Amino acid sequence: NEDCIVQIKGKVNTIIVDSCKKVGVIFQDVISTVETVNCKRIQLQPLGKLPCMSIDKTDGCQIYLGPDSLETEIVTAKSSELNVVVPQGDDFKEHPLPEQFVSKVSSGTQTQSLAPAAVRTIKIC
Repeated sequence: NEDCIVQIKGKVNTIIVDSCKKVGVIFQDVISTVETVNCKRIQLQPLGKLPCMSIDKTDGCQIYLGPDSLETEIVTAKSSELNVVVPQGDDFKEHPLPEQFVSKVSSGTQTQSLAPAAVRTIKIC
């Protein structure tokens, strides 16, 4: 699947986008999750409620959240160039999602934090 826009109408349980390139997916309410895996340059736009989104092995993903999906939990793994676009007044604001993390082991305890270049507070609600 390449170079297309898919529109899904109505309420669905799950949406999985697998191995797509330059694809846009517009959808209404999702009960469970939207998942992308092995994708490049995709765009996702929920028009209704979306509790969770999983982005795995995806390079270049724009997520356009609307007023009903601002509480969406986004889980990412092995992905790059991820942005969340949210409404801000009459305009939209783009927020990059961090790609790098720092893990340290000190006195037998492991801690993890964002890499210094990625440290920032992203408030999208």
